[in-house]
Amino acid sequence: MQEASKQMSSRRLFSGAVAAALTLLAIPCFAQSQAAQPGTFPGTVQVLGLEGIKNNASGTLTVGKGNLEFTSGKKKADVPASSISDVITDKDSQRTIGGVIGTMSMFAPYGGGRFLSLFRTKIDTLTIEYQDPSGGLHGAVFTMPIGTAEGAKKVLLAEGAHTTIPAEMAATAPEEKKP
Repeated sequence: MQEASKQMSSRRLFSGAVAAALTLLAIPCFAQSQAAQPGTFPGTVQVLGLEGIKNNASGTLTVGKGNLEFTSGKKKADVPASSISDVITDKDSQRTIGGVIGTMSMFAPYGGGRFLSLFRTKIDTLTIEYQDPSGGLHGAVFTMPIGTAEGAKKVLLAEGAHTTIPAEMAATAPEEKKP
């Protein structure tokens, strides 16, 4: 009886190890198939500023062929890179639990909801300032997964956008201490 239990235990251990090994082997293959093309930044949120796109719309930011293109579902907005007069990147954070649930959690008794708002995820921000064909000045703000905004800025500059803060200066500038 005890030996049957040991055999069953060793079979479970072996099958678990095989499953773990297969999972580890599949992860790099899946990551390669999901890799974005250069100049494509999935997981971007357009906070505000693009005409025809709702505020806080999730989508894909694509930079190439002299354009910045944001696609959210069937909606698409294009901004010619040459019309972009400033590109600014920064790092920020946002609440992990947001939306209606995050707001409603604030009403939890004994400050429990306020405690939940302390959990934050890091994000990058990308802000552009551009002129429309009639000369009107516009701006747009995007949030992106951490580590992608600087790459988007470099691609935009290569496509003809302008900036007041070059990428090299932003990378070497000391961070300001916030009170």
